[in-house]
Amino acid sequence: MEDTMAGPLNRSCDVVGGKIRVTCPRCRRKKYAEVPPNSRRRVVRCICGKSQVYIVNYRKDNRESINGKAQMVLMNASEAKIRLCDASISGIGFLVPREYISVLSCGQQIGIKYKSGNGSTTQRKICIKNIMGNRVGGQYTNLGVSF
Repeated sequence: MEDTMAGPLNRSCDVVGGKIRVTCPRCRRKKYAEVPPNSRRRVVRCICGKSQVYIVNYRKDNRESINGKAQMVLMNASEAKIRLCDASISGIGFLVPREYISVLSCGQQIGIKYKSGNGSTTQRKICIKNIMGNRVGGQYTNLGVSF
């Protein structure tokens, strides 16, 4: 639950029980700050006067940055090339070509195909959870490797 650097001005913190644990960059004082539901950022001011912006992370599983090519398979069997961005044990994030953003919606189920590290083709079903611009986040809906 310890905060980690996300950049020179922002820190990333995991939410546990509606609170984040923060450390002042000036005086190193630690405290817990409440986070309103669905907020993505929280500004916390220390008693020493220093303010810090914290990026709020609601994920339960750590994500790993990846960079790879994949195929998105829609339920009407049409396919599009996508670029994988990050993955965790429960989901995946990827970039979609702009022309396909209008056909995607939160809650929709799609398939993805990609080559894994050992060269074998992996197929997974996902439920789209988030769309921001052309970046899509999805949660795996099956434990197997086929559609």
